Amino acid sequence: MKYHREFEIAYVGLKNGEHTYTYEIGKQFFELIEADADDLEAVNIQVTVTFDKQPNYFALKFDISGSVGVACDRCGDPFTLPLWDEFNLIVKLKEPTAEDEDAEDDGDIVFLPKNETVIDLSEWIYEFIMLSIPMQRVHPEDAEGNTTCNKENLALLDKMTQQAEAEEEAEKEKNKNIWKGLDAFKNNNQN
Repeated sequence: MKYHREFEIAYVGLKNGEHTYTYEIGKQFFELIEADADDLEAVNIQVTVTFDKQPNYFALKFDISGSVGVACDRCGDPFTLPLWDEFNLIVKLKEPTAEDEDAEDDGDIVFLPKNETVIDLSEWIYEFIMLSIPMQRVHPEDAEGNTTCNKENLALLDKMTQQAEAEEEAEKEKNKNIWKGLDAFKNNNQN
């Protein structure tokens, strides 16, 4: 993943306490950091990062809001999916050692060598945006609780499902008939 300076925070000169950074994320963000987001259209996301600097660690809070255009998993039509989520992250500063090359971060806690002077947020912004998008993307329901999916596509899917079930049932009947003749042999062996 490629990084860009606008997502870097030079924390060495910052005073201890909270600092707020706001980022407007569009489709070009994914191209900038060379991340795959081909299934997202009309990206309009705001990320507000609250950066709380302490002497030996940083507490980061990522507030994500906005919307993305996605295809519905049920009917295939595009729709605008609203996003809202927040994530917390602790970045601890520590002296770099030889073991650090093999050490892994612990989910919500990330370790940063004390000799670093900037922290790059672009990878975390990308990860948290992707985590904000649900796995199943389906049109929301209307006020009466009915689906807002394309009715024609749903009818076609229903028809195709019924046809597939009928073909499966016919295949089962065909397989039953294959074994009918063996029942006669089974009865002969028992006598």
